[in-house]
Amino acid sequence: MRRRTRFFLAGVAALVVAAPAFAITSGSIDGNAHPAAGLLLADRGNGPEPECSGALVSPTVFVTAAHCTGKLASDRVWVSFDTRYVAGSSALRTGTAHTDPQWGVVKDDSHDVAVVVVDRPVRDVTPYALPAANALAEAGVATQTFTNVGYGYFDRTFTFDGYRRWSTSSYTNVKPTELRLADNPGGVCFGDSGGPRLLGSTVVAITSMGNPNCMGQSISYRLDTAGARAFLSAFVATP
Repeated sequence: MRRRTRFFLAGVAALVVAAPAFAITSGSIDGNAHPAAGLLLADRGNGPEPECSGALVSPTVFVTAAHCTGKLASDRVWVSFDTRYVAGSSALRTGTAHTDPQWGVVKDDSHDVAVVVVDRPVRDVTPYALPAANALAEAGVATQTFTNVGYGYFDRTFTFDGYRRWSTSSYTNVKPTELRLADNPGGVCFGDSGGPRLLGSTVVAITSMGNPNCMGQSISYRLDTAGARAFLSAFVATP
């Protein structure tokens, strides 16, 4: 598969130009440990092609990053929950992408969140939960270990092998709309954008951006804020 300009970690607003690096870093092939984490595909002229990662949060709603959907030529997209995506043989679910209209508009809030409303309810995958309001502001969050899941590139050759992978990261800090995690013991990189940052079975944030070498710390967009919840509530019940 050719190297793609959209299958990457950095958010468009951040304009991070990244050097080749690992995807889910210091992680493992997922198997079926995280079945509600999926792959977003879009048509850029050649039919369905991998675009970003994401997560099912209701039978009909898949959450991902706004920078993955906001500049697509068409809002008609596909989602796969196969443990390994193989072009031409993986099961694809059709749907319509909806990008937060505030994405790239508000100075202090990236609104880097989007959803795909799938055409038919997904009955064979148990959705993840969404967080309660201000869940990441609660005491004890700093001691938690977060799970990262995504379909990103797997090595420095930018070869896409289609596997869903997972790793864990430790807490760095929380900003008003961001969760920042260290790449310790693992992290995320290109292609993991929109993928879930999990506490248990709750998607507390989604991967948004990172540094050029996919090292140090990564930034995720919080789903427990008033802005994120306002957008999501139009498509799915929020706690």
